[in-house]
Amino acid sequence: MAGQTFCLDIGEGYVKLADVELKRKSLSAQSAGYNEIPFNLFSVTSQEYVAKASELIRKLIADAEVKKSDVHIVIPDSQTYTRIFDMPLLTDKELVSAIRYQADQFIPVPIDQVSLDIHIISKDKKANKSSILLVAAPHTVINHVIKIVEDAALMPMNIENETSAVLRLISNLNEFAEKKAGSEVFVNFGNTSSSIYLFDMAKNVPLQVHNFAIGQNIFYKDIKANYMLNDDQIKDLIERVGFSGEDQQYNLHELLASPLNEFISEVQRFIMSSKENTATDIKGLHLFGEGSKFAGVSEKMSELIGLPVSLLNLHENFEKSNVVDFFAEDWPLLVPAVGGSLL
Repeated sequence: MAGQTFCLDIGEGYVKLADVELKRKSLSAQSAGYNEIPFNLFSVTSQEYVAKASELIRKLIADAEVKKSDVHIVIPDSQTYTRIFDMPLLTDKELVSAIRYQADQFIPVPIDQVSLDIHIISKDKKANKSSILLVAAPHTVINHVIKIVEDAALMPMNIENETSAVLRLISNLNEFAEKKAGSEVFVNFGNTSSSIYLFDMAKNVPLQVHNFAIGQNIFYKDIKANYMLNDDQIKDLIERVGFSGEDQQYNLHELLASPLNEFISEVQRFIMSSKENTATDIKGLHLFGEGSKFAGVSEKMSELIGLPVSLLNLHENFEKSNVVDFFAEDWPLLVPAVGGSLL
């Protein structure tokens, strides 16, 4: 970050901020924060909601005491299209042409209506192939986000999605960690959708990514349909009781079983597919994102999946400071913002 920029992660349920640097083998946090968004700003594009979103961002920046105006932006995976694939080793000109062809195969909108971001993950000269991470974002989404950020008196330096930001963070942290055998799965539990990333810890490269349309909002809807509770009460119930089953008044354990089983089934299918396609040994699963505040979620997932599941809490990766300690329980929510800071 070179001390000149910070990151805004503009999600569907929260806007998050991180001013973080990588120093030697640890992270250093200058500031961080998050505010809930009372509307999905990706489904409302009028000037009225642009102004409301910009005001939320200005307040967040003021509360975090950030004085910088240059910003890296992270947008939800649900608003982009992402894929990892192998290609033959090509010249730059051939690569661009081949990637545009690949993108056209999985992006459901005309290729001239999206911006492409290409990352070469690895090259294997012996096998004559390279591994590519391709991210595509519609121009409409990019222009909308830029409008919001500029209205907040900020200067956008770049835009990436959660996948790109998170994989960078994992790679940076893993580079200095004791090398582990096998692979690990990272689950970004989002608002309207979630993403799964398979990461080879020994080789320090991502292997597969997958986004699916199940997020925490489906759990909110089921609670609202069965109990006379407002949004704040539901949020409290989820963070206090969640999947722990420790509240006799609200039987969330039974009520949320159906959407949870859908969520778990998607994760299990990804794990099975990953084992078949990559012949890798998966050691564990790490959970983060806007849905990571559910009480007891990691324990419940571990029970159902049969693998150790932990929250991806970055607290131990930071140099100690008041900022780091203040957000000790919130780092799983802030993971993409931290990754975006390290660009």
